[in-house]
Amino acid sequence: MRILKVCRYSLLRSVLTAITLACFVSWASSKLSAQGVASIQSISSQPFVTGFTPVIGPNGGVGGVLVNARGVVGSIERDEGDDLGNRWSEFADVIDDEVLVESQFRVVSLTRLDRALAERIDSGQKLTPEMVFLAGLQRIEYVFTVPDRNDVFLAGPGGAWKTNEAGDVISVKQNRPVLRLEDLLDALRNAPIAKDSGFSCSIEPTDEGMQRYAKLRPQIRSFSRNAVRNIERAVGAQRILLEGIDGTSHFAHVMLAADVMMKRLAMGLETSPVGEMPSYLELLKQHSGGVELTSPRWWMATDYEPMLCSPDRLSWKIRGAGVKTMTEDSVLTDSGRRTFSSRQNRFAKQWADTMTRRYDQLSSSFPIFGDLRNCFDLAVVGALIASEGLAFRADCDWHVLMDPS
Repeated sequence: MRILKVCRYSLLRSVLTAITLACFVSWASSKLSAQGVASIQSISSQPFVTGFTPVIGPNGGVGGVLVNARGVVGSIERDEGDDLGNRWSEFADVIDDEVLVESQFRVVSLTRLDRALAERIDSGQKLTPEMVFLAGLQRIEYVFTVPDRNDVFLAGPGGAWKTNEAGDVISVKQNRPVLRLEDLLDALRNAPIAKDSGFSCSIEPTDEGMQRYAKLRPQIRSFSRNAVRNIERAVGAQRILLEGIDGTSHFAHVMLAADVMMKRLAMGLETSPVGEMPSYLELLKQHSGGVELTSPRWWMATDYEPMLCSPDRLSWKIRGAGVKTMTEDSVLTDSGRRTFSSRQNRFAKQWADTMTRRYDQLSSSFPIFGDLRNCFDLAVVGALIASEGLAFRADCDWHVLMDPS
């Protein structure tokens, strides 16, 4: 195994790899809207170029999106003073129909939602926007289980929403994506399935494609359109791998679209709204002397603090930023295999850490990142309700929320 030292030829080869990754993300993003309406199957059946690193790392991380909600639910701090449990009284009279009023404590009753959905379905009526967009919830901060009401409540900031020019559904005041009913349904219904592996999305070249590229790589001496076409033919069709979630779901499309946008930012194909967040390629150009080049990959994963719960484990507070960007390095061997490097690419890590710190700011400019965090929140809620048996403890009879039919 050898690490490529920076020299004119190896730097050119690195840029060629980055350019071919850029070819992929440019193509894929043209097929994906912010709403994630493209068909994953149609994307995976087309040949295009991606980065030449495997998506599954030695620690099980993926080169795209990894939602480990079970790990979040397993990290708990007990509120010995029962302040969290007593806080339910603050929400008792807030459950109303004033969904267009901006509030830090918008409350959604899952039992009332289930009944409203059942009535609409039985009568053949369309769902209301309030149902589809969960009354304008922007994040979930609290989960309250109330047995005497046979209900589980979700609470967090909320308010009026609108559709922007790109088709994103965002809050009027905060420009923050609102939560969606369809993502909640996926989180609730798939929580038992995702017990071990969670939800994940990644874009992976085939072994055969990697081997063909390894044979072609020594022949590439300069960048040209013909070189890119040859690389595309060698690498061939990519596979979009999904775990724990239906590939036709909005949840899955959000993970894929967010992964594509992250790669566009890393490669400089999308202008970062954050001044202190140059692309990875810009970082390499600024510090090219003496740098060892490997092939970094990035993925977004759940990032929550330990959940706070009341002594009776009925009231819960979800804490933390929600999303962090992680990176890992590897080296391509002559046989087309990837060997993971024990050394860390400091520029790849710098880029990942900056994205994590500036995630809120990025979400304002690219709502797909806010959509991804909303999906993370909902995945945590689904895992919490399943692992703690909250619906059972409150004797909730949810005919629609838990029934895939």
